[in-house]
Amino acid sequence: MSTRIVDIQLFPTGLAIKWDDESDSLLDYKKLRTLCPCAYCSGETDVFGNVYKGPNQSLSSDAFRIINIVKVGHYAIRISWGDNHSTGIYSYEMLKKIEFYN
Repeated sequence: MSTRIVDIQLFPTGLAIKWDDESDSLLDYKKLRTLCPCAYCSGETDVFGNVYKGPNQSLSSDAFRIINIVKVGHYAIRISWGDNHSTGIYSYEMLKKIEFYN
């Protein structure tokens, strides 16, 4: 059985998540935005293994401000950022790993 989110709260330093396995995560906004999993930010791979993604972008301070969070099914959330970026779908599995990503 996969882990699910029980509660999400926004704090000045990051996004706090309470999981149904009774663990908690505090995820830094800059880390979350920088690791956005959408095709534009992270790229997507074709059948030949070629990776295509948008050009590198410089992010303003608004890019690290969360406007809205929407659950996607029982496996992910979609975050709308202050720079109008909202195409990244963050799986619960990814969110659990981001906390420990350097």
